[in-house]
Amino acid sequence: MLTNGEHMIDYSILAKAQSFYADCGFKYIEVPWLVSKEIDDITKPPGVLAYNVIKGDKEKRFIGSGEQGFLYLVSKGHLPSNSYFQTTTPCIRNDNFDQTHSKYFMKNELIYISREGIELKGILDEMIDDAERFFQMHTGKVPLDIVQTSEGYDINYKGVEIGSYGIRSCIMCDWVYGTGVAEPRFSRMLNAK
Repeated sequence: MLTNGEHMIDYSILAKAQSFYADCGFKYIEVPWLVSKEIDDITKPPGVLAYNVIKGDKEKRFIGSGEQGFLYLVSKGHLPSNSYFQTTTPCIRNDNFDQTHSKYFMKNELIYISREGIELKGILDEMIDDAERFFQMHTGKVPLDIVQTSEGYDINYKGVEIGSYGIRSCIMCDWVYGTGVAEPRFSRMLNAK
């Protein structure tokens, strides 16, 4: 039973995102949901709770987003430079529930992996443009705002962040990351009065 304004995940929006981003040239790939501590720590902000899982005799961590799954594949040599989106993955966060935050949600993540040291700002701009077009297909005439943050850019709808985008790097590669869509946040915002 749903309470406190909860909305269920709209899997049709997630499916539409997968089709849309494939049409934009992103390559579909499955990413693992469990990664090593070292991979998790690349993107996990300090102080954020890690969700450890014992897998055989190894300790793994449940991904906070598909970005970590992509980086795991890079670390194993399985992901050449290109634009990708992953199977929609579950995310677990240590957030308090409210209209825009859930402890558990589904997310379609976008990424561009580069090992060539190329300029990534243009790729980031294209990713934001693609995401803005996807969101605009659903929001109609309500304007979206692109807001610069300390880490990159957010796309906001009705004053709430519905996607985050930026450039990161580690010893393995440089990459552009972005939100394809996160559910149920996006459908909650679509249904908000």
